[in-house]
Amino acid sequence: MTMDLALKLQPHYSDFNVSERILLSGHSHQAWPNAAKNGLLECYQDAATHVDDKWGKAFEKAQRVKDFYAKLLGEKNAQITLGESTHELLLRFLSDLDCFKKPPGRAIKIVTTDGEFHSMRRQLNRFKQLNMQIEVVNVYPSNTLAQRLIDKIDGQTDAVMISAVFYGTSEIFRDVGLVAQHAHDMKVPCLVDTYHALNVVPFDIKTWQLEHAFIVSGGYKYCQAGEGNCMMRIPQGYNGSPIITGWYAEFSVLNQAPGQVSYGPGYHAFEGATYDPSSHYRAAAVFDFFEQQQLDINTLRTINQQQIAILRDGITSVPKLAQAFSLANHKHEDNGGFLALTTPHANLWVSKLHEHGIQSDSRGEQLRLGPAPYVSQDQLEQALNVMESLVPSIL
Repeated sequence: MTMDLALKLQPHYSDFNVSERILLSGHSHQAWPNAAKNGLLECYQDAATHVDDKWGKAFEKAQRVKDFYAKLLGEKNAQITLGESTHELLLRFLSDLDCFKKPPGRAIKIVTTDGEFHSMRRQLNRFKQLNMQIEVVNVYPSNTLAQRLIDKIDGQTDAVMISAVFYGTSEIFRDVGLVAQHAHDMKVPCLVDTYHALNVVPFDIKTWQLEHAFIVSGGYKYCQAGEGNCMMRIPQGYNGSPIITGWYAEFSVLNQAPGQVSYGPGYHAFEGATYDPSSHYRAAAVFDFFEQQQLDINTLRTINQQQIAILRDGITSVPKLAQAFSLANHKHEDNGGFLALTTPHANLWVSKLHEHGIQSDSRGEQLRLGPAPYVSQDQLEQALNVMESLVPSIL
Protein backbone atom coordinates (compact mmCIF):
# COMPACT_ATOMS: atom_id res chain seq x y z
CA MET A 1 0.00 0.00 0.00
CA THR A 2 2.60 2.52 1.06
CA MET A 3 5.08 1.78 -1.74
CA ASP A 4 2.31 2.34 -4.32
CA LEU A 5 1.84 5.78 -2.81
CA ALA A 6 5.06 6.98 -4.46
CA LEU A 7 3.53 6.73 -7.93
CA LYS A 8 0.50 8.71 -6.77
CA LEU A 9 2.72 11.37 -5.22
CA GLN A 10 5.10 11.87 -8.14
CA PRO A 11 2.77 14.16 -10.17
CA HIS A 12 2.70 16.51 -7.16
CA TYR A 13 6.51 16.83 -7.48
CA SER A 14 6.66 17.31 -11.25
CA ASP A 15 8.60 20.58 -10.98
CA PHE A 16 11.45 18.60 -9.43
CA ASN A 17 11.09 15.91 -12.11
CA VAL A 18 11.15 13.11 -9.53
CA SER A 19 9.77 10.48 -11.91
CA GLU A 20 12.60 10.91 -14.42
CA ARG A 21 15.58 10.88 -12.07
CA ILE A 22 16.38 8.86 -8.99
CA LEU A 23 16.83 11.13 -5.99
CA LEU A 24 18.46 9.15 -3.20
CA SER A 25 19.52 12.36 -1.50
CA GLY A 26 16.39 12.60 0.65
CA HIS A 27 18.43 12.65 3.85
CA SER A 28 20.15 15.80 2.62
CA HIS A 29 17.61 17.70 0.56
CA GLN A 30 14.20 16.36 -0.41
CA ALA A 31 12.32 17.64 -3.42
CA TRP A 32 9.62 20.18 -2.77
CA PRO A 33 6.04 19.48 -3.80
CA ASN A 34 4.66 21.83 -6.45
CA ALA A 35 2.58 23.38 -3.67
CA ALA A 36 5.76 25.07 -2.41
CA LYS A 37 5.68 27.35 -5.44
CA ASN A 38 2.22 28.57 -4.42
CA GLY A 39 3.66 29.55 -1.05
CA LEU A 40 6.41 31.59 -2.69
CA LEU A 41 3.92 33.33 -4.96
CA GLU A 42 1.70 34.10 -1.98
CA CYS A 43 4.68 35.67 -0.21
CA TYR A 44 5.36 37.89 -3.20
CA GLN A 45 1.72 38.92 -3.50
CA ASP A 46 1.44 39.77 0.21
CA ALA A 47 4.56 41.92 -0.05
CA ALA A 48 3.20 43.68 -3.14
CA THR A 49 -0.21 44.23 -1.58
CA HIS A 50 0.72 45.14 1.97
CA VAL A 51 4.30 46.45 1.64
CA ASP A 52 5.60 46.95 5.21
CA ASP A 53 2.29 45.77 6.63
CA LYS A 54 3.08 42.29 5.28
CA TRP A 55 4.64 41.20 8.57
CA GLY A 56 1.34 40.31 10.17
CA LYS A 57 0.76 37.82 7.35
CA ALA A 58 4.35 36.61 7.59
CA PHE A 59 4.09 35.95 11.32
CA GLU A 60 0.98 33.85 10.70
CA LYS A 61 3.06 31.65 8.40
CA ALA A 62 5.83 31.47 10.99
CA GLN A 63 3.28 30.30 13.55
CA ARG A 64 2.08 27.63 11.11
CA VAL A 65 5.65 26.37 10.87
CA LYS A 66 6.01 26.35 14.66
CA ASP A 67 2.76 24.45 15.04
CA PHE A 68 3.89 21.78 12.58
CA TYR A 69 7.15 21.26 14.43
CA ALA A 70 5.36 21.18 17.76
CA LYS A 71 3.10 18.42 16.46
CA LEU A 72 6.11 16.38 15.31
CA LEU A 73 7.67 16.82 18.75
CA GLY A 74 4.50 15.63 20.42
CA GLU A 75 4.32 18.80 22.48
CA LYS A 76 1.27 20.89 21.66
CA ASN A 77 2.44 24.06 23.40
CA ALA A 78 6.13 23.69 22.60
CA GLN A 79 8.29 26.76 23.12
CA ILE A 80 9.77 27.13 19.64
CA THR A 81 11.87 29.82 18.02
CA LEU A 82 12.81 29.79 14.34
CA GLY A 83 16.08 30.50 12.55
CA GLU A 84 17.66 30.51 9.12
CA SER A 85 20.06 27.69 10.05
CA THR A 86 20.84 25.36 12.92
CA HIS A 87 24.16 27.18 13.32
CA GLU A 88 22.34 30.42 14.04
CA LEU A 89 20.28 28.63 16.69
CA LEU A 90 23.33 26.90 18.15
CA LEU A 91 24.89 30.32 18.68
CA ARG A 92 21.82 31.55 20.53
CA PHE A 93 21.95 28.43 22.75
CA LEU A 94 25.68 28.71 23.40
CA SER A 95 25.44 32.42 24.18
CA ASP A 96 22.95 31.64 26.94
CA LEU A 97 25.37 29.39 28.82
CA ASP A 98 26.47 30.82 32.15
CA CYS A 99 30.11 30.12 31.32
CA PHE A 100 30.04 32.78 28.59
CA LYS A 101 28.29 35.34 30.78
CA LYS A 102 30.48 34.77 33.81
CA PRO A 103 33.78 33.05 32.90
CA PRO A 104 34.27 30.25 35.46
CA GLY A 105 38.03 30.69 35.88
CA ARG A 106 38.66 27.31 34.27
CA ALA A 107 38.41 25.84 30.79
CA ILE A 108 34.83 25.81 29.52
CA LYS A 109 33.77 22.18 29.19
CA ILE A 110 31.33 20.85 26.59
CA VAL A 111 30.58 17.14 26.11
CA THR A 112 29.73 15.90 22.62
CA THR A 113 30.35 12.97 20.24
CA ASP A 114 32.36 12.36 17.09
CA GLY A 115 29.12 11.84 15.16
CA GLU A 116 27.77 15.39 15.03
CA PHE A 117 26.74 17.39 11.97
CA HIS A 118 29.11 19.98 10.47
CA SER A 119 27.63 23.09 12.09
CA MET A 120 28.09 21.76 15.61
CA ARG A 121 31.33 19.91 14.87
CA ARG A 122 33.05 22.91 13.30
CA GLN A 123 31.99 25.38 15.99
CA LEU A 124 33.09 23.09 18.81
CA ASN A 125 36.39 22.38 17.05
CA ARG A 126 36.98 26.13 16.86
CA PHE A 127 36.27 26.39 20.58
CA LYS A 128 38.82 23.64 21.15
CA GLN A 129 41.43 25.75 19.36
CA LEU A 130 40.67 28.47 21.92
CA ASN A 131 41.61 26.07 24.74
CA MET A 132 38.09 25.16 25.70
CA GLN A 133 37.69 21.60 26.94
CA ILE A 134 35.64 19.82 24.29
CA GLU A 135 35.13 16.22 25.37
CA VAL A 136 34.50 14.24 22.16
CA VAL A 137 33.14 10.77 22.90
CA ASN A 138 33.34 8.08 20.22
CA VAL A 139 29.91 7.02 18.99
CA TYR A 140 30.94 3.38 18.78
CA PRO A 141 30.27 1.03 20.37
CA SER A 142 26.87 2.68 20.41
CA ASN A 143 25.41 0.34 23.02
CA THR A 144 27.71 1.89 25.63
CA LEU A 145 27.57 5.46 24.34
CA ALA A 146 25.01 6.74 26.83
CA GLN A 147 27.00 5.58 29.83
CA ARG A 148 30.27 6.88 28.38
CA LEU A 149 28.69 10.29 27.85
CA ILE A 150 27.20 10.27 31.33
CA ASP A 151 30.63 9.46 32.76
CA LYS A 152 31.99 12.66 31.18
CA ILE A 153 29.32 14.90 32.72
CA ASP A 154 30.44 16.37 36.03
CA GLY A 155 30.11 19.50 38.10
CA GLN A 156 32.42 21.40 35.75
CA THR A 157 30.48 20.57 32.59
CA ASP A 158 28.91 23.62 30.97
CA ALA A 159 26.86 21.91 28.26
CA VAL A 160 26.10 18.63 26.51
CA MET A 161 25.52 18.70 22.73
CA ILE A 162 24.51 15.45 21.00
CA SER A 163 22.26 13.96 18.31
CA ALA A 164 19.15 11.77 18.30
CA VAL A 165 20.20 10.13 15.00
CA PHE A 166 23.81 10.01 13.85
CA TYR A 167 24.17 11.80 10.54
CA GLY A 168 26.94 9.52 9.31
CA THR A 169 25.42 6.09 9.90
CA SER A 170 21.68 6.78 10.37
CA GLU A 171 21.60 4.92 13.68
CA ILE A 172 18.96 6.14 16.12
CA PHE A 173 20.43 6.97 19.52
CA ARG A 174 17.69 5.35 21.57
CA ASP A 175 19.33 6.27 24.89
CA VAL A 176 19.75 9.96 24.15
CA GLY A 177 17.10 10.71 26.78
CA LEU A 178 19.12 9.00 29.49
CA VAL A 179 21.98 11.38 28.78
CA ALA A 180 19.69 14.41 28.65
CA GLN A 181 18.01 13.46 31.92
CA HIS A 182 21.34 12.94 33.67
CA ALA A 183 22.53 16.30 32.41
CA HIS A 184 19.38 17.90 33.80
CA ASP A 185 19.93 16.21 37.16
CA MET A 186 23.44 17.69 37.14
CA LYS A 187 21.99 21.12 36.20
CA VAL A 188 23.84 21.04 32.87
CA PRO A 189 22.07 22.39 29.76
CA CYS A 190 21.65 19.71 27.09
CA LEU A 191 21.01 20.34 23.40
CA VAL A 192 19.87 17.50 21.10
CA ASP A 193 20.09 17.72 17.31
CA THR A 194 17.04 15.95 15.82
CA TYR A 195 17.53 16.99 12.18
CA HIS A 196 17.78 13.35 11.08
CA ALA A 197 14.78 12.31 13.15
CA LEU A 198 12.09 14.91 12.61
CA ASN A 199 9.42 13.75 10.15
CA VAL A 200 11.04 10.41 9.41
CA VAL A 201 11.35 8.83 12.89
CA PRO A 202 8.34 9.00 15.24
CA PHE A 203 9.37 11.38 17.96
CA ASP A 204 7.76 12.26 21.26
CA ILE A 205 9.51 14.41 23.81
CA LYS A 206 8.15 12.57 26.84
CA THR A 207 8.79 9.09 25.46
CA TRP A 208 12.31 10.10 24.53
CA GLN A 209 12.81 11.72 27.98
CA LEU A 210 13.77 15.05 26.47
CA GLU A 211 11.40 17.29 28.42
CA HIS A 212 14.34 19.27 29.84
CA ALA A 213 16.43 19.41 26.65
CA PHE A 214 16.91 22.08 24.03
CA ILE A 215 16.13 20.60 20.62
CA VAL A 216 17.29 21.86 17.23
CA SER A 217 16.08 20.68 13.85
CA GLY A 218 14.91 22.00 10.51
CA GLY A 219 12.92 21.57 7.33
CA TYR A 220 15.60 21.16 4.67
CA LYS A 221 15.65 17.37 4.86
CA TYR A 222 12.65 15.19 5.66
CA CYS A 223 10.16 18.05 5.96
CA GLN A 224 10.62 19.12 2.30
CA ALA A 225 10.41 22.78 3.36
CA GLY A 226 13.69 23.93 1.87
CA GLU A 227 16.23 26.36 3.27
CA GLY A 228 15.65 28.85 6.07
CA ASN A 229 13.28 26.71 8.15
CA CYS A 230 15.21 25.66 11.22
CA MET A 231 13.86 25.56 14.75
CA MET A 232 14.92 25.34 18.37
CA ARG A 233 12.66 24.06 21.10
CA ILE A 234 13.25 25.58 24.54
CA PRO A 235 12.36 23.53 27.64
CA GLN A 236 9.07 24.39 29.32
CA GLY A 237 9.52 26.93 32.10
CA TYR A 238 13.02 27.90 30.99
CA ASN A 239 13.75 31.62 30.86
CA GLY A 240 17.03 32.54 29.22
CA SER A 241 19.07 35.67 28.52
CA PRO A 242 21.30 34.83 25.53
CA ILE A 243 24.14 37.17 24.69
CA ILE A 244 23.40 36.77 20.97
CA THR A 245 20.00 38.45 20.98
CA GLY A 246 17.92 39.77 18.10
CA TRP A 247 15.53 42.68 18.33
CA TYR A 248 12.55 40.35 17.88
CA ALA A 249 13.23 39.26 21.46
CA GLU A 250 11.94 42.71 22.50
CA PHE A 251 8.46 42.11 21.07
CA SER A 252 7.24 40.51 24.28
CA VAL A 253 8.89 43.09 26.56
CA LEU A 254 6.61 46.08 26.13
CA ASN A 255 7.85 47.96 29.18
CA GLN A 256 11.57 47.72 28.45
CA ALA A 257 13.33 50.87 29.63
CA PRO A 258 15.58 52.78 27.19
CA GLY A 259 19.07 51.32 27.12
CA GLN A 260 17.99 48.14 28.90
CA VAL A 261 18.08 44.62 27.42
CA SER A 262 15.14 42.71 28.81
CA TYR A 263 13.94 39.24 27.83
CA GLY A 264 10.52 37.71 27.53
CA PRO A 265 9.71 34.24 28.87
CA GLY A 266 10.35 30.95 27.11
CA TYR A 267 11.04 31.06 23.39
CA HIS A 268 10.65 34.86 23.29
CA ALA A 269 14.13 35.30 24.78
CA PHE A 270 15.66 33.37 21.88
CA GLU A 271 13.91 35.11 19.00
CA GLY A 272 16.04 36.46 16.15
CA ALA A 273 15.70 39.48 13.88
CA THR A 274 14.40 40.54 10.48
CA TYR A 275 14.47 37.65 8.01
CA ASP A 276 13.25 36.57 4.57
CA PRO A 277 9.68 35.35 5.21
CA SER A 278 9.45 33.45 1.92
CA SER A 279 10.93 30.40 3.64
CA HIS A 280 7.98 30.22 6.02
CA TYR A 281 5.41 30.77 3.28
CA ARG A 282 6.99 27.91 1.37
CA ALA A 283 7.10 25.65 4.43
CA ALA A 284 3.51 26.41 5.42
CA ALA A 285 2.33 25.45 1.92
CA VAL A 286 4.30 22.20 2.10
CA PHE A 287 2.95 21.33 5.54
CA ASP A 288 -0.61 21.95 4.34
CA PHE A 289 0.15 19.62 1.43
CA PHE A 290 1.34 16.92 3.83
CA GLU A 291 -1.97 17.10 5.67
CA GLN A 292 -3.99 17.04 2.47
CA GLN A 293 -2.12 13.92 1.33
CA GLN A 294 -2.34 12.37 4.82
CA LEU A 295 1.43 12.10 5.02
CA ASP A 296 1.59 11.82 8.78
CA ILE A 297 4.69 10.63 10.59
CA ASN A 298 3.52 7.01 10.88
CA THR A 299 2.87 6.78 7.14
CA LEU A 300 6.19 8.42 6.32
CA ARG A 301 8.01 6.08 8.70
CA THR A 302 6.41 3.01 7.15
CA ILE A 303 7.31 4.14 3.63
CA ASN A 304 10.89 4.88 4.64
CA GLN A 305 11.38 1.57 6.45
CA GLN A 306 10.10 -0.34 3.41
CA GLN A 307 12.42 1.59 1.11
CA ILE A 308 15.44 1.06 3.36
CA ALA A 309 14.65 -2.67 3.50
CA ILE A 310 14.55 -2.87 -0.32
CA LEU A 311 17.92 -1.15 -0.58
CA ARG A 312 19.52 -3.16 2.21
CA ASP A 313 18.19 -6.51 0.99
CA GLY A 314 19.19 -5.61 -2.55
CA ILE A 315 22.75 -4.99 -1.39
CA THR A 316 23.10 -8.10 0.75
CA SER A 317 21.46 -10.49 -1.76
CA VAL A 318 23.77 -9.63 -4.68
CA PRO A 319 27.28 -11.07 -4.15
CA LYS A 320 29.03 -8.24 -6.04
CA LEU A 321 27.36 -5.58 -3.89
CA ALA A 322 27.65 -7.56 -0.68
CA GLN A 323 31.41 -7.70 -1.20
CA ALA A 324 31.63 -4.02 -2.14
CA PHE A 325 30.00 -2.66 1.01
CA SER A 326 29.80 -3.21 4.74
CA LEU A 327 26.55 -2.42 6.49
CA ALA A 328 26.15 -1.07 10.00
CA ASN A 329 25.18 -3.74 12.49
CA HIS A 330 22.32 -1.88 14.15
CA LYS A 331 18.80 -3.27 13.81
CA HIS A 332 16.48 -2.23 11.00
CA GLU A 333 14.08 -0.59 13.45
CA ASP A 334 16.99 1.46 14.83
CA ASN A 335 17.78 2.90 11.41
CA GLY A 336 16.88 6.50 10.63
CA GLY A 337 15.97 7.86 7.22
CA PHE A 338 18.87 6.68 5.07
CA LEU A 339 21.04 3.63 4.45
CA ALA A 340 24.75 3.99 5.19
CA LEU A 341 27.14 1.75 3.25
CA THR A 342 30.78 1.62 4.29
CA THR A 343 33.32 1.63 1.45
CA PRO A 344 36.73 3.24 0.95
CA HIS A 345 35.43 4.41 -2.44
CA ALA A 346 32.41 6.35 -1.16
CA ASN A 347 33.22 9.56 -3.07
CA LEU A 348 33.76 7.63 -6.30
CA TRP A 349 30.43 5.88 -5.88
CA VAL A 350 28.69 9.24 -5.53
CA SER A 351 30.33 10.50 -8.71
CA LYS A 352 29.58 7.36 -10.74
CA LEU A 353 25.98 7.20 -9.58
CA HIS A 354 25.50 10.84 -10.48
CA GLU A 355 26.67 10.08 -14.03
CA HIS A 356 23.73 7.66 -14.22
CA GLY A 357 21.18 10.16 -12.94
CA ILE A 358 21.18 8.89 -9.36
CA GLN A 359 21.81 11.41 -6.60
CA SER A 360 23.42 10.33 -3.33
CA ASP A 361 26.18 11.62 -1.07
CA SER A 362 28.98 10.46 1.18
CA ARG A 363 30.50 11.22 4.56
CA GLY A 364 34.01 9.85 4.89
CA GLU A 365 33.76 6.16 4.06
CA GLN A 366 29.96 6.18 4.23
CA LEU A 367 27.97 6.12 0.99
CA ARG A 368 24.55 7.43 2.01
CA LEU A 369 21.39 6.46 0.12
CA GLY A 370 18.36 8.43 1.26
CA PRO A 371 14.98 7.62 -0.30
CA ALA A 372 11.92 9.84 -0.02
CA PRO A 373 8.15 9.23 -0.25
CA TYR A 374 8.10 10.03 -3.98
CA VAL A 375 10.78 7.42 -4.86
CA SER A 376 9.12 4.30 -6.28
CA GLN A 377 10.08 0.68 -5.79
CA ASP A 378 10.96 0.46 -9.48
CA GLN A 379 13.37 3.38 -9.07
CA LEU A 380 15.03 1.72 -6.09
CA GLU A 381 15.49 -1.47 -8.08
CA GLN A 382 16.90 0.51 -11.01
CA ALA A 383 19.41 2.09 -8.65
CA LEU A 384 20.48 -1.32 -7.36
CA ASN A 385 20.94 -2.60 -10.92
CA VAL A 386 23.11 0.40 -11.76
CA MET A 387 25.17 -0.14 -8.63
CA GLU A 388 25.75 -3.77 -9.54
CA SER A 389 26.91 -2.75 -13.02
CA LEU A 390 29.33 -0.19 -11.55
CA VAL A 391 31.17 -2.56 -9.21
CA PRO A 392 33.86 -3.64 -11.76
CA SER A 393 34.73 -0.03 -12.59
CA ILE A 394 35.08 0.98 -8.94
CA LEU A 395 36.73 -1.95 -7.20
